Amino acid sequence: MSLLSPFLVLPEAVMVLVLLAAAFYKNIEFPSALVWGKILKKLGPMRAHHVLEHNKKVEDEEAGNWHARWRARRQHFRVNWGYLSVETQNTSAFLRALRFEKQKIKSTKPGLKYAPLEVAVLALIEEATDLRWEQVRWQFILQFRSRLGLKVDKETFNVLLAHYKFFEEHMLALALAEGQWLHQMLMERLGLTEWRVIEGGQEEPA
Repeated sequence: MSLLSPFLVLPEAVMVLVLLAAAFYKNIEFPSALVWGKILKKLGPMRAHHVLEHNKKVEDEEAGNWHARWRARRQHFRVNWGYLSVETQNTSAFLRALRFEKQKIKSTKPGLKYAPLEVAVLALIEEATDLRWEQVRWQFILQFRSRLGLKVDKETFNVLLAHYKFFEEHMLALALAEGQWLHQMLMERLGLTEWRVIEGGQEEPA
């Protein structure tokens, strides 16, 4: 084999990497539009209290021996990764629905004449896109820390979780503006109908 062979395939490899990076960027910044009805089946329940309780339990198990700590951290990673995957899936689906709603806004319409619902759609697209990049960053960090056998950064995870739940509340409000039926179906798909409000404004599973 010629010594130049690796250098001859280098441009092709670089081109593949560039195309993959471009496709990845497009998938986050400009995903294909999808109607509300089609994204419902792509949504999963977000039972945040389960992962928060698990993270607290793992903290208590950290006092054990090395083997127990390693096993707890592996389980910790799997639980947090699974939760983050559903969170990312939901955010992506919501973003596709928002891009569909954006298509309804006439491109020739002056910004000052946008209806409140149209303004909300544009603002939520920006919020969802920022959240998607946060999720990408956290997925990389989670994988990196797992490979090194490090603990999950609980504080960072909680900040990302709070950001998602804040965005989710906005999407529920937008769905309610579209219709009660859509709001109720979203509540069911996201697992929020399993919760009920109790005295003092707190929530607990029904």
